[in-house]
Amino acid sequence: MEKSTLKTILISLVGVSVLLGAGLVTLYLQATSVTAESLRNDGFFVYDAPIELNDFSLEDEDGEVFNNENLQGQWTLVFFGYTFCPDICPLTLASVRQFYGLLEENGESEDVQVLMISVDPERDTREVLANYVHYFNPEFMGARGDYTEVYTLARQMNVTFNYVAMDEENYLVNHNGEVMLLDPQGNNVGFFKAPYKPDFMRENFLAVKRYLSR
Repeated sequence: MEKSTLKTILISLVGVSVLLGAGLVTLYLQATSVTAESLRNDGFFVYDAPIELNDFSLEDEDGEVFNNENLQGQWTLVFFGYTFCPDICPLTLASVRQFYGLLEENGESEDVQVLMISVDPERDTREVLANYVHYFNPEFMGARGDYTEVYTLARQMNVTFNYVAMDEENYLVNHNGEVMLLDPQGNNVGFFKAPYKPDFMRENFLAVKRYLSR
């Protein structure tokens, strides 16, 4: 092989190495410059900083105390709803069930729990609540409490609800439809937004999980 040809090949290889190195540096800088703003999209909103929840105490579907300690060590999806809900609640929980199923299929569900907090404790007894959430998935949990406790906790997560009388005996409960995401320290880090697409929910969850676990 002529020296000139060999020199040309060596120069080309050096050039390729430089380009590859530059590309890797660019990818590294992009990966380390991810911000809360860059993670926000049509399906998820992440807060600039996790919001710490004040102490609360509810009752789960088995009659056991459910409080801040139950949020430790798990990523928790929280939805405020009620079993008599005609539309938003069943549609939301059906989407969350599919999302959770995708996590299970990919071995990603071990540190994830799903909790529905009732905004209608008068009608949502433990038994009613248990049957409802377990219909969607036996692993899903339900919690209830007196109005003041639930209202205070909901407000911390920027969730509102109010009662609308239909007649003397029946009423509906207007409430937010977002699904909150809490980190393994029990802090509110953001929320999923409707309409829910299970595959996008999984992508958003994994992206936020990687971002907050750095």
